[in-house]
Amino acid sequence: MLPKARVEKLIPVLKHACRRARRMKVAGFPRAYYCSFLLRDINWFNTWASSGSMYRRRADHTRNVYCDIRVGSPRYDQICDGGLNDNDEEKESANLVTMPIDDNNLEGIRIALWRLSEAKFREALSDYSTKESNRISTPDPNRSLKAFTTLRPITHIRHARAENVDEEKWVRFCKIASKWMAELPHVSSSWVEFDAAQETKIFVSSERRIVVQHVQIYSLTALIKKLTRDGHTIEQELVLNCATQNELPDMRRFKKLMRQKHAQLVRLLRAKTIHAFSGPVLLYPGPAGLLFHEAVGHRLEGSRLLSSGEGQTFKDQIGKKVLTLDINIRDNPKLKSFQGIKCIGAYDFDDEGHPGRNADLIHRGHLKDFLSTRSACYGKGFVPNGHARSKKFQRPISRMAVTIIEGRNMVDLKLMKEMLLQQIRKQKKPFGMIVYETSGGETETQSYDFQAFSGEISFATLVYPDGKEVVVRGVNFVGTPLQALNNIVAIGGYMEVDNSFCGAESGFIPVTTISPAALLSNLELQAKEVELVAQNILPRPKRDH
Repeated sequence: MLPKARVEKLIPVLKHACRRARRMKVAGFPRAYYCSFLLRDINWFNTWASSGSMYRRRADHTRNVYCDIRVGSPRYDQICDGGLNDNDEEKESANLVTMPIDDNNLEGIRIALWRLSEAKFREALSDYSTKESNRISTPDPNRSLKAFTTLRPITHIRHARAENVDEEKWVRFCKIASKWMAELPHVSSSWVEFDAAQETKIFVSSERRIVVQHVQIYSLTALIKKLTRDGHTIEQELVLNCATQNELPDMRRFKKLMRQKHAQLVRLLRAKTIHAFSGPVLLYPGPAGLLFHEAVGHRLEGSRLLSSGEGQTFKDQIGKKVLTLDINIRDNPKLKSFQGIKCIGAYDFDDEGHPGRNADLIHRGHLKDFLSTRSACYGKGFVPNGHARSKKFQRPISRMAVTIIEGRNMVDLKLMKEMLLQQIRKQKKPFGMIVYETSGGETETQSYDFQAFSGEISFATLVYPDGKEVVVRGVNFVGTPLQALNNIVAIGGYMEVDNSFCGAESGFIPVTTISPAALLSNLELQAKEVELVAQNILPRPKRDH
């Protein structure tokens, strides 16, 4: 992370570049009414090991700048479709975001900012002209909405000291851990990876807003695989994303966690395989959080209300009941930690320089608000809540940060298992299912496609009416958002933190989901995509001890 002295050298350069950009004009075209620069300075270290040998050790220092130039006026500018399509890597500006890291000579960054702002201004004028010409034949449904919310000047500068990343320690850790994992029985292949990213973000705008923030994310990932005789690959993965190295496990704790993963791998080798299922399902907190994230979270991103290509599931539903159960969903970027665990999705200001604030999205099943940028996504009563975020050159759009799911009548896990059995018997199903762990998910929100979501199950059991559990593999859960959410019949009382990364139009960003378990009266499961792999021709070489 950048020290105070270097931050103080860069701020005047960015401010000067903002003033210069506002002076650009082309006869017959609108002038720029707003300019901002978001500089991201990143120190990165990564190491990867397998079978006790280091495959990768890499450290880097990079810097990029996102430039936002808006032409026209805050009432009407060049941005279309909520900015969802402003992420074309072929644009000239996308190739100009990389900045020099030499702060002893600032001439390089001045030149780079000039070139970037020139390209962004030309693109803005072109987009404005296209938007105006489209109005001749196609009505603009967002014409009455304010294009951009103006803000007062502010200076918010926080300096922070980076944690020391002992590279030798983590190289040694990954090598030792990967060697130990490779010697576990029934493991065909395995690897361990450590990643550290320390970032300083400097935001400067023509509104005289200056914001300096710092982000640290440390990730430890371990994977074990077994190739079965019939060509199926069974795997278990441990993924830990933390805001401090203190939350990462030492070797003793790591082995304990991986022994649990290995025990699950062995159970999966003998597991029953099914290809489809529809019935009652109990989702543990992690999988339940994934369900809420994919099924409802992305549909509450206000930028999607501005795009005619989106399904807009909850458009014009504010104040209306959208969930049958009394569930509260909110997103609070200011929540830095929960139950002693730091939230990697937290921040003070978003990537448009707006303070992040708690957004009450759904209260007791009623829709209250959307995640928003500074562009109005609905009319009466709109107030931005600071959820504009992006990765690099993409335009910031509304994204989840720290999403919290709570129920009004929350029950403990033991009772939820009893309720699951009751649902199985009531529906006269041969079995139900408990999903203990998932490894990722995705959703479709565009109008031309099906409004659906999916979650990748990594460990689950079938539950029979007598309470017997049998490990199962071969399926992932799928569904349509409104039906799945309204099939929730109970919410657990214990909440867990899931720190992960979410991908969307504006790139992969850190997010935190805090969720209890959820019991659904019905959830559909479909067969996993399977790619069969032939067995090795030669046996694995004997280990040299």
